[in-house]
Amino acid sequence: MAIRLSSGSRRHTHGGELRPTAARTLESVFNMLAGEAAGKSVLDLFCGVGSYGIHALKHGARLAVLVDRAHESEKRTLRSLAQFHLQDRAVFCREEVAHFLHNSARWPEPFELIFADPPYDLVAPGPVIESIMESGLFAAEGVLVFEHSKRQAPPEVTGLALRKSRVFGETTVSIWDRK
Repeated sequence: MAIRLSSGSRRHTHGGELRPTAARTLESVFNMLAGEAAGKSVLDLFCGVGSYGIHALKHGARLAVLVDRAHESEKRTLRSLAQFHLQDRAVFCREEVAHFLHNSARWPEPFELIFADPPYDLVAPGPVIESIMESGLFAAEGVLVFEHSKRQAPPEVTGLALRKSRVFGETTVSIWDRK
């Protein structure tokens, strides 16, 4: 089954092997963010086909950095960025997320909005969130959107306040504000 990545009148479909976020979930997340992507620098970790980063760009983000280790992810994300004429505001980094987070010196400023969607069965939310917090890549007044299994409770992390957590089928999307 193909999953639709949509916004406005443009649509794009992808096969299911890269786990793209469902269109309904994307729209709900961006409704919960209520325009917060506009003008922000965005980091999309474990980006898959780039759904969150591309959607943020469509909602006015000034920059999106998309990170995933898979070659297929790079191909599909770059193709979608080109299709929507967004490549001039995006950077794709094909590398492990842990490596990216430990090499933060290459980015001149922290990201104001971070999305993370790791594989639920391989990565627990707590350690990824702690790595994000320790990386120096998360802005002081930033927002973290984390997609995880509904069977995993949103962890309590020092320095973050849970704004909202919402279940979509087998997925939970949790949004934290940096305090």
